[in-house]
Amino acid sequence: MSAAPVPRERLVALLAAGDPIAAARAAGTGPGRRLAVSSGGGGDERLVDGDVEGTIAAHRAAHAAGRASEAAVAYGDGTTPESVAARIDDLAALARETGLLRAVCPVPGEGDARRPGSWGVEDLTVIAVCRLALPDGVGVRPHWRRLGPAMCQVAVAFGASE
Repeated sequence: MSAAPVPRERLVALLAAGDPIAAARAAGTGPGRRLAVSSGGGGDERLVDGDVEGTIAAHRAAHAAGRASEAAVAYGDGTTPESVAARIDDLAALARETGLLRAVCPVPGEGDARRPGSWGVEDLTVIAVCRLALPDGVGVRPHWRRLGPAMCQVAVAFGASE
């Protein structure tokens, strides 16, 4: 896990490469790495994005009011590696600044007949990049409904923690 900020260009490169193994290695996850897994779950006092990204300003306002938050990161169909990296980088900076970001939930796009919302390799790469960029203590929660339990179990090896 990363304590120091990771340059945005590094996040973009890892996302664009689409290599979850390289991203997991960069994040220090993978076989032999012990990860704490919790059932998580925010209380009513938390700001939770759900399936749609909330603004960084909304999270910052919640934190200023003493409320923790959980943020979504959209990826897959309709996004670029640059936009995903920017969101992850902004959330990592916010987490370091306030200490009140509790979890990040990568949310794959819905997709359509021409392209699924995300590919398995893409899912694991985004999870590993989140783990790399986010400070310790911020959970990375895969989207159970869209990825399914089997992929979420695999995601633990790539940095998912909840």
